Amino acid sequence: MSADVVEVTSVVKRVLDGRERRTVLDGVSFSLARGDMAVVRGPSGSGKTTLLAIVGAMLTPTSGEVRLDGEPTSRLREAHRAEVRRRKVGFLFQDLQLIDAMTAVENVTLPRVPDGLTHADVARAQELLERLGVGALASSLAKALSGGERQRVALARAMMNDPLLLVLDEPTAHLDDERAADVASRIEELGGEGRAVLVSTHDPRLTSRLSAARFFELAGGRLHERDAKAGDATSGDAKAADATSGDATSGDATSGAP
Repeated sequence: MSADVVEVTSVVKRVLDGRERRTVLDGVSFSLARGDMAVVRGPSGSGKTTLLAIVGAMLTPTSGEVRLDGEPTSRLREAHRAEVRRRKVGFLFQDLQLIDAMTAVENVTLPRVPDGLTHADVARAQELLERLGVGALASSLAKALSGGERQRVALARAMMNDPLLLVLDEPTAHLDDERAADVASRIEELGGEGRAVLVSTHDPRLTSRLSAARFFELAGGRLHERDAKAGDATSGDAKAADATSGDATSGDATSGAP
């Protein structure tokens, strides 16, 4: 087993944009170990979601390699890749992807459905909801929840399989200041539990709270590691390199990811 949860090496992603192929990621390299929290900053449309999707084994790169807990997900067939990400990755999607006709606890247990849902799974889902302060809403339909409540239910679902890697795409988007501060504190707690956490955001309310994180910036087509306070790029160490602009992708609810 690799010492790093995530190893990204020279990843390039190109997509068809009309009649032309556009480079979305260009030579991206970085790694995350257990306990690492990394924040990727940049404006909407800068390619953060594409990067997260490739790291989380939802998309494959055009070239380069991605390893998740030592497994080369960039070279796996889709069925195998789906199983790896279901077992090892928890996703919080930008649009949350809750199923409105299901209750909060039913949404949280979705990642366990492929293995056959057990009473222990339901108990764990309830425990996660309690921990995130929405345990009393376990039986409420998702469509009846507020924005902040939905965000916490989606975060509980991402944690359901106790993932090695937690991938959070704009986790405070569309939240007011109070709810954004609450979600930020929850993320900071999760980052101290020995898993790797990868967050994309352009929300300063979140970045100001995550004091222990490593910060990366998508700018000029490249991903640079920054000093959180000084805002200066660090010299190229083995944990950071490059990325670029791109567009979003989506997944589905079973796994915190598909």
